[in-house]
Formats: sequence, structure tokens, C-alpha cells
Amino acid sequence: MESIRIKTPARLHLSLIDLNGTRNRVDGSIGLAIQDPYFQILAQPSDQIEVCAQIYTERAGRVIQKLKDYYSIPGLRVQLTSEMPQHSGFGSGTQLALGIAAATNQIYQLGQSVHDLAVAVGRGGTSGVGVAAFEKGGFILDGGHKYPEQKSSLLPSAAVDGVAPPPLLLQSDFPDWQLLVIIPKCKHIAGDVEVNLFQTLCPQPKSMAERLSHLILMQMLPAIFEADLHTFGRALNEIQEFGWKRVEIDAQGGELQQTLDFLWQNGAIGAGVSSWGPGIVAVGDDIGTLFQRTQNFLAETPFGGDCFITRANNSGATIERVDTTIAGEPPDRYQEQV
Repeated sequence: MESIRIKTPARLHLSLIDLNGTRNRVDGSIGLAIQDPYFQILAQPSDQIEVCAQIYTERAGRVIQKLKDYYSIPGLRVQLTSEMPQHSGFGSGTQLALGIAAATNQIYQLGQSVHDLAVAVGRGGTSGVGVAAFEKGGFILDGGHKYPEQKSSLLPSAAVDGVAPPPLLLQSDFPDWQLLVIIPKCKHIAGDVEVNLFQTLCPQPKSMAERLSHLILMQMLPAIFEADLHTFGRALNEIQEFGWKRVEIDAQGGELQQTLDFLWQNGAIGAGVSSWGPGIVAVGDDIGTLFQRTQNFLAETPFGGDCFITRANNSGATIERVDTTIAGEPPDRYQEQV
């Protein structure tokens, strides 16, 4: 039987911009699609919900149930042949949901846009980086949501319903720089913990949004267009020093800050945390040496972790038809709720 095969990028979420709202917009964000890690998804039509996966069985099943309810499809059979780490700063929830939705769109010929699919599966209610990374790849800047008309709260996507993805202001190819991604073994912030942090620490001062906007417009964006690695690195470093990014780093505890300090002291021109982490991205003139040093550092610390080298994904997800049958009965089938 013919299958649809989807390969998604991961995304690095470099910062939310405005968690104040006095300019009548909230959120706004910058980020980057990368080649690794990724989901690879095989999907076929089915009259029920079937999922074969290692760690995303329940989550993928819930996505299919949403699509079944929204589009009145009979079901879907899905196998995840490659999976991202969850709650690590790579946007796994959005990439998984959009990957399955895009497969559904092809199989049942729904004729939906990526924006439509994001609404159907409830993604993009805070940041639009994950949705744009899936559709287009590259470096992304989105314009947030009208406040309070489109979004009346300062909460993460998982805690809001019915909020569509924000407008995409800029999508640009990212320079072909090697990127070192580091995942120290520390907290994975999500769910009620994430919601509580938004509730207790927002709104942020308006001055934080103003400083960050100036930094993005007059330093980071020109550095990307001019392929100026050193200026981009300095801008990335400065983002770690204030505002909501400082909240995200402090919420993780000492391991994350210790890893950032190591990177800055051992050859990283720039290093920054993606979303709540623990994923970190670093750039430098000699990524190979930094990679070796970081491997040794992680092996010697009490907390440990992993690191790898990747590059930007400047094209987004790939979707193709393949003559591959999802063989056998899924070993861990998601059971539909009756």
C-alpha cells in the first residue's frame, strides 16, 4: 500500500518578544528551523486510530483524534520511524502535530493550507515559529497577536484555545553555518509548570520588549542577511541576559547556566537557549573543536548530556508518496476513547 512520508525540521525558539501588551500586541517571536533532530512519519488511511511509536504513542493518537473530529475522517495509521526528544526546546509538539496533519491532508485530499492545519490541531497560539519552520524553514520572525482581540491572555500555546498562528513578518534563508546543539540533562519544563511561570511572571516590563525589538532589528537581522557570524553571536548572547529569556534560563537551574558559561569560555562566539531548554545552540569559528570540548565537559559533569552538529533547514518539511507498507500490527496501539 502506498504511504505518505513526512520529514519535519526541528525548530529553535530564540525568544518571545512582547509579554507586556501595552502596544496592543503580545507574543511575537524569532526562531530558526534546523535539520536535526527530526520526525519521520509514515501514514496510511485507516478506519481507526493506530500509532506505532517509541515515546509519542499517546500524543500522536490525540493529534489524530483532533483531526478525526475536525475533518470527519475515518482514522489514520501512523508509524514514527524517527522521533525528536520531547520538551527539550525543539518544538516537538508542533512538528509532530503538523506532520500528522499534513499526511492526513494528502491522504484524504482535504486541500488545506499549513495555516488551516495548525488551527485544526491547535498549534501557533503563542509563537508562529514552529508553524513557519514546518512550512518554509529558515529564520523566522512573527508579529504576535492582537491583544486582547485575538488573544486575551499572556499564556503559552498549550493553555489557550482557538488562537490562530500569528502573521509571518519575515522568513529568510539562514547562513550555512555549522550549529552545535547541546542538550544538558536538566529540567524539562512543560504543562502546569510552564503555565504557572507565565501566570506569575507576566506581564513583563515594556522596556524588555523595546530593548529586544531594537536588538533584533538593528543587530540580529542585519547579521543574518550579511552572514556576519560574530555580530549574530553577540546578539544571541545579549538575548540571554534579560527579559523572558532570563526567566527561562533561571527556571532551569544551575546546570543550564553552567553549560552556557562553558560554551562562552571555550570558543562559542554566541550561545543561546531554545525556548525553555534544555536545548542550547552555539555558533563559532571552529565548531569541531567546540564539539569535542563540549563532549568532554558533558561527560565530566554530574548531570551529563548530549551534543551534535547540524545546520539550518531552509526549506521546511518534505512530503512524498512512497511504496512502503506499515508492516504488521503496531506493538503499542493508541486506543480510541469511546
